[in-house]
Amino acid sequence: MSQNHPSRKEKHGFDAKSGLCPRCVHVRVIESERGSRFFLCTKAKDDPALPRYPPQPRHVCSAFAARA
Repeated sequence: MSQNHPSRKEKHGFDAKSGLCPRCVHVRVIESERGSRFFLCTKAKDDPALPRYPPQPRHVCSAFAARA
C-alpha cells in the first residue's frame, strides 16, 4: 500500500503522521501565499499555556478534542 493512499489522508489533506492537530476541533488551517500550511490553535486564545502555532507533529495536547 502506498503512503499516499487516499483513505489514510485526514480532512485537511494531512496523513496520520501529522499528529493530532488535523483531527482537532480547535484547529484552523492557515495557508500562506506560497502554499505553506500552518495549524492555528484557536484554543490558545483562551489558554496562554498552549502555543498559537504548535510545532508539528504534535502527539500530545491537553486541549485536543477529536472532530466528529
